Amino acid sequence: MKSLLLPIVFLFAGQYLAQVSTQVILEVPGYGVLNGTNENSTYTERPFYAFRSVFYAEKPTPLNRFLPPVPKAPYPMDEIQQATNNNAGCPQLGAANEDCLSINIFTPQLPFESDTLLPVMVWIHGGGFSLGHALEYLPNRYMEHDIVLVAIQYRLGPLGFLSFDTDDVPGNAGIFDQIEALRWVNKHIQYFGGDPSQITIAGESAGSASVSLLLLAPQARGLFQRAIGESGSVLAEWALDRDGRGKVASLQIAEMAGCPLEPYQDLLTCVQNIDPLLLDRAYQDYAKTDRLNGGLGFSGSNPIIQVAGAQRIIESDPLELFNSGNFATVPTMFGANKQEGTLVLGVLYNGYLAPNNLTEDEEFLANELVPQLLVALHIDDSTGELAAQLTEKYLGTAVLGNFTSMTPGLTDVRHTMCSVLFLKGPTYETTKVVSQHNPNAFFYSFEYEGRNSLFTYLFAKNPPPIPHGVSHADELIYLFIYPFPSVPPGLNNRETEVSMKMLQVWTNFVIYGNPTPDGVPLLDGIPQFLRYSSAVESYTAIDDVWRSETDYTITYTVTVDELNPPVNKRRASNKQSERSKYVSSSKTNDLAY
Repeated sequence: MKSLLLPIVFLFAGQYLAQVSTQVILEVPGYGVLNGTNENSTYTERPFYAFRSVFYAEKPTPLNRFLPPVPKAPYPMDEIQQATNNNAGCPQLGAANEDCLSINIFTPQLPFESDTLLPVMVWIHGGGFSLGHALEYLPNRYMEHDIVLVAIQYRLGPLGFLSFDTDDVPGNAGIFDQIEALRWVNKHIQYFGGDPSQITIAGESAGSASVSLLLLAPQARGLFQRAIGESGSVLAEWALDRDGRGKVASLQIAEMAGCPLEPYQDLLTCVQNIDPLLLDRAYQDYAKTDRLNGGLGFSGSNPIIQVAGAQRIIESDPLELFNSGNFATVPTMFGANKQEGTLVLGVLYNGYLAPNNLTEDEEFLANELVPQLLVALHIDDSTGELAAQLTEKYLGTAVLGNFTSMTPGLTDVRHTMCSVLFLKGPTYETTKVVSQHNPNAFFYSFEYEGRNSLFTYLFAKNPPPIPHGVSHADELIYLFIYPFPSVPPGLNNRETEVSMKMLQVWTNFVIYGNPTPDGVPLLDGIPQFLRYSSAVESYTAIDDVWRSETDYTITYTVTVDELNPPVNKRRASNKQSERSKYVSSSKTNDLAY
């Protein structure tokens, strides 16, 4: 899920270079003078301005390498800063420069052209908190609409999330970066034509998990007015380390990087000064070993519940905070994709099953695989009852021991597993708990399968024998630009129609806090998005034909159901018995289905 993104970056770099045109000079009071570019949108060639690699924070020093960032000092106003090229993302595979805390800004108008400021969307990239670059997100489709788009970079991997539970290395540095970027946007975006009182945070995967965490973070309160989350939540086990697991993993990573664990001062000096790529390589080795042993490989490189640090992002269980109402009650739109689990199953296949020669081990596949998944999620199932129920529900029609036969069920079981696993369940649960205190909560299900899938990019070097379906991140194909070698290139007519509808819905939310506001003309085929409530449980399905639906939990077994269609499942479903109940993996576990 992490180390497979590198080839995409170079494809994007080439596409970006081909699109740059004339330049523009912009004075930003209190910051500096920037040299940007004039570019054009995808569908109508609408002109827009681009300012890349605009730094919002200083390069981390050894002393603050794992601490909140230092705001960028203003530049001399008699110098022009180049903002025409993409700098690389923060240290990761293929990138080593720690001077990476920058944003890309795209706007269809500047203040000299209009007195009306435009709503702003701040994009937080995904990549498992260990990979990602702002340059991957080409803005040309969004620039068809009257919004300002900002794509941010933040510290990743151990440089962003290492934690020793001490004030020197408290964890969550990457989330503090995101907050500092939001502060910069609030302070300066008006000079790019953006409205600082209309900021929407948005993200996908780890970026979506970040969005849900920013809803909880007291330091982010008031810095944004709306939130969009695509396929990720802080409620997911992979998105937040609990019970000190982050510290244990961080110490192992430091030791694998060659740092002494004792005395503490020697350990601290080592991690503060070690080459960033050595530290990241140690994390990659740790993650590979963890996945080889059946783990998830995220610890030491993801957010934690903090117990140290002068500033703390989150100090208690996120579900409890959401239930208490102690979060930013701004309009939200969360959603997930139809077959989210295929990506996760692909990582499981390549990182665990194949290296351990388990893909044809009938005994293991039939009796040990599901219990192993529960162990990876830190879910206590000492009696084996939970594993038995999951096997019955998701693998009841499969030939146990045959991986091909089990693949559809495993795809679905990776969606939910007691609503704590990965993507569908936790993302939907976020909307459910947010709606208790916020009447403006919306949910979507992305179900359109086009000609291309990011699954094929992510597993280009070693594709697993798994049909990708509508996989994790596939909705991004229609919001941003990905250089698939398709014929015709880009999107065909049907895909373009889906793209234009999605862009209208997403930008409507950025502008109005509602994807289909009253009085705003909609493209043909877009139904009204109904607000989610516990009484109605409405959501909108995005496919060839968009639909208004209820009770999203029915989709948790969609892959199995398409092979073995249930009779009138939607009408006959008993919501009290069908709905998986979200439970914290550190407490009692329950599967109510």
